[in-house]
Amino acid sequence: MPLAFITGGGSLIGEGIACALVARGWQVAVTDIDLGLARKVADAAGGMPHAEALMLDATDRRQVNTTVGTLLDRHGSIDALVNAAGGMRGLGIQKADFVDTTPDVWDRILTANLRSALNCTHAVLPSMIERKYGSIVSIAASRGLRGGPGASLYSAAKAAIIVFSQSLAQEVGRHGIRVNTIAPGNAEARWKKPDAAERNPLGRATTGEDIGKAVAYLLSDDASHITGSCLDLSGGTALH
Repeated sequence: MPLAFITGGGSLIGEGIACALVARGWQVAVTDIDLGLARKVADAAGGMPHAEALMLDATDRRQVNTTVGTLLDRHGSIDALVNAAGGMRGLGIQKADFVDTTPDVWDRILTANLRSALNCTHAVLPSMIERKYGSIVSIAASRGLRGGPGASLYSAAKAAIIVFSQSLAQEVGRHGIRVNTIAPGNAEARWKKPDAAERNPLGRATTGEDIGKAVAYLLSDDASHITGSCLDLSGGTALH
């Protein structure tokens, strides 16, 4: 079975991704800074041998390299990377005008949402290039398409993920590697459920299941000619 390495896997988004992939014949390595949540998701996805849980701080490059090495030793290959680590209010950071923020907050948001994806992408690429095969999907956000008040740094980080992925797709396509992003709308999380005012024209928040199905599609052979794309999964709120 192909192996997908999921970061931020302890979230509801991670759960949706893990369950969707296992249902389609993947093995998943569910990683999260909170091992308890990673285990909860791995169990929900079916447990071993289909889903394993590992503790990982994706912002720590040394930890990332060690985890990637462990997975390669254990499974022989990493066929897909799903960068789902990140967030803002989940980090305990509230919306605020940029002028009222501090460099410490800038660093926390950019590190969690951008540096984590750079760390993991950089770690998995050599083995994918060697095999001439692999797929990377990074979870961006509708804020990365249009921006929004009170979330300028978060929007900047997610926009950076989108353009980074577009650029990377052009670099590694010749190695048989595809790179795409997904831009969810205001998604449900373990710590909040969006209220009616934050929902989209379809009348509901984006769910982890929605995102999981989209990730499974982009990793499948049905999407074999799709790379450098950003799939708008905002339910009509981005309209880019």
